[in-house]
Amino acid sequence: MSGKRFGGGTSGGDPTERRHPSRRRRPPFVDGRGDQGSNGSLAAFLVGVAVVAGLIGFTLNRVTTGSDGTPTPAVTPTADAAAVGPLAGLTAEQVAIRLLDAGVPLHTTVVYDASSDPNQLLGKPDGYTSKIAFLDARTQINPAGVTSKDPVEQGGSIEVFADSAAASSRVQQLRTVSSSSQLLQEADYQQGGVVLRVSRYLSKEQADGYGAALTALVTAATVAPSATATVG
Repeated sequence: MSGKRFGGGTSGGDPTERRHPSRRRRPPFVDGRGDQGSNGSLAAFLVGVAVVAGLIGFTLNRVTTGSDGTPTPAVTPTADAAAVGPLAGLTAEQVAIRLLDAGVPLHTTVVYDASSDPNQLLGKPDGYTSKIAFLDARTQINPAGVTSKDPVEQGGSIEVFADSAAASSRVQQLRTVSSSSQLLQEADYQQGGVVLRVSRYLSKEQADGYGAALTALVTAATVAPSATATVG
């Protein structure tokens, strides 16, 4: 038979391909799970990042807050308040100014430095950090007639120490000297690191007025610790 072959034609195409047109240029098979491996890896990576970020945030929170979430206040190292007292940070001259403002009739005559200090204790270990001498006219002592190198007789002096222990040691030393001779007697008062020495030529009532004024300064400093003395 000379007729055309079934499925034939002048194109010369593959009969099998013609019978199954769905096989022509079919794209690679891809279903919804074809990229599952890469998507899973990305998800795991993001979860890991979130966990690490959470741990970092938790650590920072523990450092900056208490266990109950309350911010922990910063702690600044400070000297023991009980050791230095409420008058800590004041110089002897500033203490004298405060006593004057409180009504004590003193007049500062000498502000000592290391070279003029009669006791050679200024700036030394366990010595005072500042010292002044003052005049109280009620002693009726003529400053020109005072020959003592430490002229407490004409009024008194103020010595400031770094801590109350050193100040207490100084007071004990002064009282020992006072008890050794009537000519060396004086009244001594201490508050924290401040030692107030008062002339024996003042009456007990007048001398105790100095002690009471010093105590009042401590009370005022405790009530208003932010108050700052001004040097005139």
